[in-house]
Amino acid sequence: MHANNEIGNLLKIKAVGELCAKYGAIFHSDMVQTIGHYPVDLRALNVHFVSAAGHKFHGPKGVGMLFINEDINIKPLLCGGSQERNMRAGTENLYGIVGFAKALEIASARYEQDASYITDIKNYMAEQLRAAFPGVSFNGDSNGSCLYTVLSVAFPKTEKSEMLLFNLDMAGICVSGGSACSSGASSVSHVIKALYNGQSDTMVPIRFSFSRHNTKEEVDTVVDKLKELI
Repeated sequence: MHANNEIGNLLKIKAVGELCAKYGAIFHSDMVQTIGHYPVDLRALNVHFVSAAGHKFHGPKGVGMLFINEDINIKPLLCGGSQERNMRAGTENLYGIVGFAKALEIASARYEQDASYITDIKNYMAEQLRAAFPGVSFNGDSNGSCLYTVLSVAFPKTEKSEMLLFNLDMAGICVSGGSACSSGASSVSHVIKALYNGQSDTMVPIRFSFSRHNTKEEVDTVVDKLKELI
């Protein structure tokens, strides 16, 4: 993964690509969290496959992209038609493809202003949480090499904070306990367990995500609700 979808840590993808090249390994990178949020020059990376998803940068849902380096040959997943350069048979989702491309074009053009705006909101929330909740901490490299769109917060575990995810959902605040892939799971993810060396039962992880449509007023609303709940 170019960026971890729970804690936001960024992988040094160029270094990994060089390591793969050294040992003749084929390299696929899940860039779902970063395509549309960072400028990415695939020519400068030693990567064979890259996947991305339109809904991550305000494009249509259900549309993704797979980049395949011209230096590698693969066989079709589904045979039959000549769609997708003979790689995948089936009628193409034209509206989705056009929407994906346009959303990526807009996201790329807005990158600098959006990254600055969203980073400011994320940092503001971290400050408000530190001031309001003694003992709160942040998972991953939250101030360093990390997604500006994700803040993974560790609340000390108490009787009140134990049901935090459920109560925030009831209050109409959309957060997750980890990745969206495991949003229905109640157990702590393997990522959080690894971070806390098996001692993750002392905290409650909540992942807050941000976009250009969020505001500091919304952050204030969330923090006020957390004060009520905790």
